[in-house]
Amino acid sequence: MNDENLTLQQTNLDKTYNPQDVEARWSIEHWERFGIYNADSARVLKDGKKPFTVLMPPPNVTGSLTIGHVLNHTIQDIFIRYHRMSGYESLWLPGTDHAGIATQTVVEKQLRKEKLSRYDLGREKFLERVWQWREQYGSLILKQLRRLGDSADWRRNIFTMDDAASQAVINVFVQLYRDGLIYKGKRIINWCPASQTALSDEEVTMKTQRDPLVFVKYRLKEDPNDFVPVATVRPETMLGDVAVAVNPKDERYKVFVGKFVVEPLTKREIPVIADEYVEIEFGTGALKITPAHDPNDYQVGLRHKLPVIVALDKYGKIADGFEPYSGMDRFEARKKIIDDLKASDVLINIEDYEHNVGYSERADVVIEPYLSEQWFVKMQELAKPALDAVEDGRIKFYPPRWTNTYRHWMTNIQDWCISRQLWWGHRIPAFYDEDGNITVAATLEEAEKLSGKKNLRQDDDVLDTWFSSWLWQQTTLGWKNIGDDNDDFKAFYPTTLLVTGPDIIFFWVARMIMSGMRFKGDVPFKNVYFTSIIRDQHGRKLSKSLGNSPDPLLVMDKYGTDALRFTVMYLAPLGQDVRIEVNEKTKDMPQVEQGRNFATKIWNAARFLLMNRNDAFASLELFEKTYAAIASRLSPSNLDVSERWLFSRLHSTLKNYHDAVREFRVNDLTKLIYDFIWGDYCDWFIELLKVKLQTATSLDEKQAMVARAIFAFDCAMRALHPIMPFITEEIWQNIALRRNGESISVSNMPPAVDAWIDKEIEAEFEFLQKVITSIRSTRSVLGVPPAPIADVSIRAASGSSLEMMSKNAALIEKLARVKVTAALSMEKPKAAASTLVDGNEIFILLEGLIDLDKEKARLAKEIEKTESYAKQIEAKLTNEGFVARAPKEVIDAEKEKLSTAKLNLQKFKENLASLAS
Repeated sequence: MNDENLTLQQTNLDKTYNPQDVEARWSIEHWERFGIYNADSARVLKDGKKPFTVLMPPPNVTGSLTIGHVLNHTIQDIFIRYHRMSGYESLWLPGTDHAGIATQTVVEKQLRKEKLSRYDLGREKFLERVWQWREQYGSLILKQLRRLGDSADWRRNIFTMDDAASQAVINVFVQLYRDGLIYKGKRIINWCPASQTALSDEEVTMKTQRDPLVFVKYRLKEDPNDFVPVATVRPETMLGDVAVAVNPKDERYKVFVGKFVVEPLTKREIPVIADEYVEIEFGTGALKITPAHDPNDYQVGLRHKLPVIVALDKYGKIADGFEPYSGMDRFEARKKIIDDLKASDVLINIEDYEHNVGYSERADVVIEPYLSEQWFVKMQELAKPALDAVEDGRIKFYPPRWTNTYRHWMTNIQDWCISRQLWWGHRIPAFYDEDGNITVAATLEEAEKLSGKKNLRQDDDVLDTWFSSWLWQQTTLGWKNIGDDNDDFKAFYPTTLLVTGPDIIFFWVARMIMSGMRFKGDVPFKNVYFTSIIRDQHGRKLSKSLGNSPDPLLVMDKYGTDALRFTVMYLAPLGQDVRIEVNEKTKDMPQVEQGRNFATKIWNAARFLLMNRNDAFASLELFEKTYAAIASRLSPSNLDVSERWLFSRLHSTLKNYHDAVREFRVNDLTKLIYDFIWGDYCDWFIELLKVKLQTATSLDEKQAMVARAIFAFDCAMRALHPIMPFITEEIWQNIALRRNGESISVSNMPPAVDAWIDKEIEAEFEFLQKVITSIRSTRSVLGVPPAPIADVSIRAASGSSLEMMSKNAALIEKLARVKVTAALSMEKPKAAASTLVDGNEIFILLEGLIDLDKEKARLAKEIEKTESYAKQIEAKLTNEGFVARAPKEVIDAEKEKLSTAKLNLQKFKENLASLAS
């Protein structure tokens, strides 16, 4: 659409809602030209606007849109759009992560197709290839997020390998090293034999598999006829055994402690030690200790000053010196070792054992616990202020239960392995001289100056991707050096909200809090919203490997982006898993049809309003003049009963809606606005409006009706906008004349006004809705055609009910297509269908309208159902156990149910008898 066409909008909507056309017309790229999503620190620091800042978790540069992204980013967008419309200077900080191991893996796969490796290219040329790949494919995820409707300040988009962000990473490493919080040492780490690098726990996927559990005799040195039984699923690591451990309280093995047993493969004599780490009830109660290949064994080894023997090399092969197994693949060696154990008569038994095994997320191979020299961050000193910030409420978690998980991890924190044996990433700023002495500095020149030496060699390893991510709240605001400050920091730090998955509460959330407290002296954000886990209809987590992960782009093509956003929010209660239906063949999400139906409902309502606007007003200018005048003097006193009800429901909805936003209940706010638009506005008010417009006595009356109806609908569209931004923009643009660049995104979020809320009229209207619905339902069940006017007699349960129905008889008659007679007492008419609403008996005279035999059958079924229901309640109330345990209010409620059921049963029987006569 050309700029010159944007000044004067259409005056009506297309007959059929086409989401692709609407989304193209109001794309993020369109609005970027007008800068409506751009935040300015001056409006906070000089103009006094309140800031609202959201940190976008940086998607991997290798990634493409998933349903997890849809959930996470829609939640973020809801909050940023809502607060932008509520007058906040709203800043959504975007960016992408360089994803070290994932990106390097992708590029190395490309090289293998060319029969090359990274070593063939060398480090410099290989990194050039990675940057080329990033330039070609790295923006894919950002384009997809824009299509989703992310209203971020895209001018500020950063990449974790940008110069400024990289400078921050290096400076932090240097400072922490100089503060004594970074060191190089040997530890057991997760090692990927395929990628040849250390892995974080987050990069390890646990899979359930079955392996042989081998029971082996470790014969006593002094008496080969006696032995300690040991069970293991990794017999290949027996080659590195240095002890057998038992629990000091285990009576079975007390006699063995302090003695030596013989490791069956190497014939190495190893001690039997006592350590409380061993669980008495697990396995045989005796544990082989292999410090080089198990993190817990490593800690046992440190406590008992045991030697460390490395049996597996970094390629997952048996190390030199263990003939005949040396050079064998670990799994090949496992089979041969089991055969050799059988042959040497030390094998007791083999069982099939199911357990969880760690796999490299990227290479999909079994990881090895591996003793390796790596760089680490000491975490204890960083953890305490970060824990305090959550404990004292400066940072709030939603749902709050994650505070306990966070506390447990922070009080049991281990040092963080930050080095990775990769080439793509931030290279560790540590430099070595010929003697191996280390100098840590931001640049080679600085290192040479500090060491007084030339020809220094930089460490080959790069930093863990999370080491750049933990600075995200600072680097997104332009931070490079410790002590840096700028207007963006003054205006937008601490940020307001982080939306993320609970699976990275340790890897990212906790570390960002540590970073913020350490380098800025304040929390990085005030609120953390933990998203739900998305599962399929079978309860399985969505996974590409399971084939149960839908394609969001396909879903958006089929149903529309608004429909997908709405449906995911509708299905995602705070703190509970999300269940979605997935067609594993087509990658479709059939539930999104609900969102599409909602969008169509909204579209049709808008078309009805705009067509009536065009009928009632000679020009848009006249409409706007009338609209402004009516809006300025809108008051409950100058509305009819249906309008007073509508505006009361609107403001009741808005009140609950705003409360839900404050409490981060996005699922609730979605359902609230859905129920109002679909139920109150479309199903009830529009039907009333149609009748009123037909009976309007003057043009002025018709214009006022239409203007007030559009005013309420406009409020609803603005409240819905954060959830469904595209369709609401289209409708809002068409309601009136809009200037070029004017958007619903920067219109005012409608407030809730208590003076408009009338609970009495809402209760009255709810009663009338039940009466009308009951009449409609009964007519439908009996097959009464909708067109004929039916005679209805109502025997009111009370004087107030009679007054309410008499006062609103015209409304009932118009919407239910009936002629009403109401009284406190009356004889049941003959040949009449009956129904009950809150004790009020409604008789629909059927003479000439229905098949009387069918109605008799319906009443007989109601009698049978009510009798069964009453018997169930009676059985409960005569159950001594229930009566003894249940609270009084529960028993009273059951008695009330029984009383109502018996009353209904009596009336159904009377009606059947009357119909029979």
